[in-house]
Amino acid sequence: MARILIADTPQSAFSLKIILEGHELVLSNTIEAALSNLQEETFDLVIVGVHFDDSQMFELIRHVQTSSNNAEKPIICFCARDTGMARVIHESIELASKTAGAWMYLDAHSYNVFKEPEEELRRVIDRCLSEEARKEIQIKRLAIQKQRAELQQLRLMLKGQEWTPELEDYLTGLRHDLEVLLKQVRTLQASADAQRAQVASSRQLKDRVSFDVAMKENGQERTERIQHLDETRQAIQEQQIIDDEDDRKRQRDKPKKDKQDA
Repeated sequence: MARILIADTPQSAFSLKIILEGHELVLSNTIEAALSNLQEETFDLVIVGVHFDDSQMFELIRHVQTSSNNAEKPIICFCARDTGMARVIHESIELASKTAGAWMYLDAHSYNVFKEPEEELRRVIDRCLSEEARKEIQIKRLAIQKQRAELQQLRLMLKGQEWTPELEDYLTGLRHDLEVLLKQVRTLQASADAQRAQVASSRQLKDRVSFDVAMKENGQERTERIQHLDETRQAIQEQQIIDDEDDRKRQRDKPKKDKQDA
């Protein structure tokens, strides 16, 4: 569930409430109320209506980008009314809003060609939210990667010690800690895969994001691939350490086994 600021007229906000059911929504009908919310709270996404408070959409975009809590958050410009505006006007608004810093411009009525337009709009909006989710996943995976490196270093330091039951118990505990971390990585990987699939599906719709957004997504893909390679190398190193520990245990147990066989 995301926390979303909707700055729009009451009529348009009602449409968005239906589309975004399940998310935590904060509604502002005036620029004063929106600025107060931006100053006091942090949001995952800001949606600004074209007709917000006598067409102060661009003014609010500027304030979002300079706010202390929400400067880096995605912004969507939204038009819910069937105002009869010519396509060229929509295209001009779209270009101007992206130039001002919005991620995308959504004309709700252009989605009426779909069987379930509200569901399609939600998928497009979720694409913006996926960017923040992927960043959070990456931060968590980097933290886990650091913990795994610390476990590796500790186990390598113990390599020179004599194999004793106490050392074996201690290493068993470290392996358990590693398994917990690997389980967390698998969960994060599944979430990251879902986010990427969501973006891939969204790209097929009428969600012409700004050029900057597309570049960010491509950069995120590269970062995730590099991180996956780093985790793979880390897993290989971990397996080598496990094999070495198992070999040391066998070497310790071998004399006992030979004595029993004799």
